[in-house]
Amino acid sequence: MTPGRSEQGAASAVGESAPRKDARAKVRGRARYATDVAYPDALAAGVVRSQVPHAEIARLDTGAAAAMDDVAAVVPRWDLPRGFDDRVRHYGDAVAAVAAETPAAVDAAREAIEYDLDPLESVHDPRESVRADAPLVQDDPAFGQPDRHPVRVDNPDYDRNVDDYHALELGEPDAAFAAADHVHEASYRTPRVTHCNLDRHCAVAEWDGDDLRVTATIGNRGHAEKTLERLFDGSEVAIERPPTAGSSFGGRSLAKLTLEPVAAALAREAGRPVRLEFDRETEFSAAESRHATHLDLKAGATDDGRLTALAVDAVADTGPYPNGVGHVVLSACRGRPLDAYAVDNYRFEGVSAFTNNPPAGEYRGIGVTQVTWALESHLDELARQAGFDPVAFRRENWVAEGDDRPHADAPVSSCGLRECLDRGRARFEELREGDDGGSDGNVVYGWGVAAGGQITTPAAGNNDDYAEARLTLAPDGSLFVRTGAIDVGQGAATALAQIAAEATGLPLDRVTVEGYDPDDPVDDKYGSVANRTTYLVGAAIRDGADALGERLQARGVDGVDELLEPVAVTGRAETDTAPLAYGVHFAEVAVDTGTGAVDVTAYVAAQDVGYAINPTLVEGQIEGAVGHGVEFALTSELRLEGGVPTDATLAGYPVSSPAEMPDRLACEIVESEEASGPYGAKGVGTPSITPVAPAITNAIRDAVGERFTAAPVRDGDVLLALGGGTGGDGGDDGD
Repeated sequence: MTPGRSEQGAASAVGESAPRKDARAKVRGRARYATDVAYPDALAAGVVRSQVPHAEIARLDTGAAAAMDDVAAVVPRWDLPRGFDDRVRHYGDAVAAVAAETPAAVDAAREAIEYDLDPLESVHDPRESVRADAPLVQDDPAFGQPDRHPVRVDNPDYDRNVDDYHALELGEPDAAFAAADHVHEASYRTPRVTHCNLDRHCAVAEWDGDDLRVTATIGNRGHAEKTLERLFDGSEVAIERPPTAGSSFGGRSLAKLTLEPVAAALAREAGRPVRLEFDRETEFSAAESRHATHLDLKAGATDDGRLTALAVDAVADTGPYPNGVGHVVLSACRGRPLDAYAVDNYRFEGVSAFTNNPPAGEYRGIGVTQVTWALESHLDELARQAGFDPVAFRRENWVAEGDDRPHADAPVSSCGLRECLDRGRARFEELREGDDGGSDGNVVYGWGVAAGGQITTPAAGNNDDYAEARLTLAPDGSLFVRTGAIDVGQGAATALAQIAAEATGLPLDRVTVEGYDPDDPVDDKYGSVANRTTYLVGAAIRDGADALGERLQARGVDGVDELLEPVAVTGRAETDTAPLAYGVHFAEVAVDTGTGAVDVTAYVAAQDVGYAINPTLVEGQIEGAVGHGVEFALTSELRLEGGVPTDATLAGYPVSSPAEMPDRLACEIVESEEASGPYGAKGVGTPSITPVAPAITNAIRDAVGERFTAAPVRDGDVLLALGGGTGGDGGDDGD
């Protein structure tokens, strides 16, 4: 990678708010997403899905369905690829699948399939799932996974259904707690949240001998290909993207167990391409949600405001099938507290458990969103109980640039925490309207602050990351850039084009960036996930621009007008470290004492982005993160009764709308100039969600005097607290 930030002149392509390259097509309705694309030769497909969370298939008769006109293939569950058996493990799990000439024929065939399910005991609390007497949910923790790191469980209470386990101890936590002047302990619960992407999941599978091609919107193409290759032994798999990728927020990072593998199994059986898409209920029950977590925290501090000890115990609900994300959740819960706070004595233990709830997966800020909400709530309460100023207490205990990270292999390389605090607080004082602890008739006001951060790329510890970009310069002066990532709505194609234009000196309107293509492959480890696209793919483009200049110079070409044929080069960026990106956010809320309704009246998000390649796109990422954080704090949860979703529709699920966004919202972009990033850039999309929910719930605590330890905090919870009830326990167990 080419480190550092160059000096940009008046004609610089980076640091400017260039219009999005896909804006016109999208706002005019011309963009074609996966579900918009017609495949005339493809069969339609559907899945018979379980209506119970755990059962054995006692009888399955597909004969009538297979004999129907226009039905090309019927595949029972146990004939799906390797690892599927005769047991369904969650509501919405696959019982059988059908491919037919028309959607109507698919529906008729599904109705004709007869089956009996013998219910099995199910488990829905991940804390109970790992106990020795719990029903067995999953006996193959590597099912369908291309690789799995060794898992050693050091807690004898975690006897079964363990997806992953992490533990870490630094210093002498017990002694530090004993010596602390102030100790606070509490338990927190975070919700199961669904992405609610408007374009539903859709996959088209087609075989050519032993070669499988799947067309779908998948951020991590490499992982999906390896997953399908593991399921279909001996097959070569290639993922192709639709013309326009739908939004993701993590929901399209990985293949879905009852989507791409099922479409591929049907296509192999029928000998024709097969198109399978999820309906909206299946989006909630089978397309993965944010991991619900239970977090027990204990923190100790001295009278002078030093944080001396911290302990975190985490239990995450993976659902019934492994996908590697439980590992990421626990890694974040283990490491992010130490990435924000300098504490010498630390203990962490975490387990991700298999349950009979709907599957969990990636969602913006994997694990770090959950642990930051609990941590920032906990430290805020510790400060209040000890009589510390919540802002000063945080500032005193934050890490700084150059600090060692005892849990990681690299120090803090760039850190804008304190500048975020200063600029954010100044802007917040301009926006807020209520007095501290004040009231206005039936309205009480409160304000809160929270900090958070996240690594840029998954490269940390023993992991590495790499990306390639192929640059092709044509004689007409246009530059085409092929990457292994895709633009899932965040504006990556525009930001990457700006980096390419800056690095080559070409006009921005002469640069086109496109994502992966199996017929024009570039090597990329993770694709469009984990806060890495601008940072690492952008670095690969910059490296490619250097190589392009050297190639032209070697050919004696002084300008594009002398170029007689296209010139192609491949740039590559590699890293084994993951720079941290931080934010400090401030929220003001107005609480209606008659209804408990919470209105976020003012919000300031001060975010350290390293360097803003495109300031407007950065603001868009931050504002979108605020929207997701409001959902986490106040509205959204996939609620379950015995593992069965009760709000699995867009009408029933409490997704937030513009009405829930802050009345006044400001973004403060802080540039700490990350030396390893292209022009100093680092991640923004994921780090910017982490402080949102705790800033809001800390403001509610300030307004009503009650700490809520479960999210989301609903109006009824607040009203109960105002009426002198126990409060403090928002959300719903949903089990």
